[in-house]
Amino acid sequence: MASRLFFALWPDEDVVRELTQWARQAHDLCGGCMMHPDTLHLTLAFLGSVDDDRVPGLQALLRSRRWIGGPLTLDCYGRFRGPRIVWAGSSEFVPWLDRMHAALWRALSRLGFEASAEPFRPHLSLLRRADPQDLSVLPTPRPVVWAARRLVLVASTPRESGSWYREIAACDLSAADGFG
Repeated sequence: MASRLFFALWPDEDVVRELTQWARQAHDLCGGCMMHPDTLHLTLAFLGSVDDDRVPGLQALLRSRRWIGGPLTLDCYGRFRGPRIVWAGSSEFVPWLDRMHAALWRALSRLGFEASAEPFRPHLSLLRRADPQDLSVLPTPRPVVWAARRLVLVASTPRESGSWYREIAACDLSAADGFG
């Protein structure tokens, strides 16, 4: 058997509440399908279809090191035009997030996984199948400071109403200096 797997950061309830408001505003403008609040996440590594016998190695990867988290300020909307996704992200480069992404892919490459050639664009998808409206007409969202605390390995099962996610493994992130 195989499962569609990915590693992601999962936001706390307060961040989800704020981003749900963002999604409603974007939906009023662009239509489309709002993401279910319990599915909001920031993907660090999408692995695609993975044989189930490789899952223990991926679970061990989470325990193999101390993963350092930090604050992430979500302060802007963005769009992926091809897949018609509207997302929330940061207007600033986030060094700790970039380091985590790179470290995760280094570890995954040792397990035989290959990173996408696409550049890493940290985001949380808010809408799918959104109309191509001009996002600049949306009110500037109130910034949300997210203290990322969990790294999660997730199995994704596509369904008509949207993907269903199941947590396979998770670890708490250590706090970076001055963050806690």
